[in-house]
Amino acid sequence: MEQSGVKDYPLSFTTLTECKNKLSKLFIDNPQAKYRLTLTKWTKKRSISANKAYQAWIPAISDELALTIPEATRYIKLTFGLPILLADDYMGTLIGEGLNTKGFFQLSYEQRLIEMERLPVTRLFDTKMHNRLRDDLQHHFGLLGLDLGYKD
Repeated sequence: MEQSGVKDYPLSFTTLTECKNKLSKLFIDNPQAKYRLTLTKWTKKRSISANKAYQAWIPAISDELALTIPEATRYIKLTFGLPILLADDYMGTLIGEGLNTKGFFQLSYEQRLIEMERLPVTRLFDTKMHNRLRDDLQHHFGLLGLDLGYKD
């Protein structure tokens, strides 16, 4: 269980009571909180490598955004990847200070997008960061009606 809720919990008949208890605790700890609950059928192991999954989604994302594949890649790096990297306790400080020194944050949005061509972002990710990127992409584009699922 995470601070913000219960995530990727394998719900079944045998775990139902434990799940109810976890959900009840969330509301006991914070009665005014609101949560979003989505139930989906548990699927087989993902067939696409975890670190490469979002790369397989780039053509669909580029179509959704009416961008070329390189433009969509830069957009993903700037809009989703860089904030994940900057939020990291260790990498965020190193990368953030370097970008600040080079004047990156003073550039226009268009100029920052262009800089994404040269800036390593996802290459610096650990597994947790890759997972966050995939989750963020699925959530964001899912709200736009684009299903970025895994193929079995």
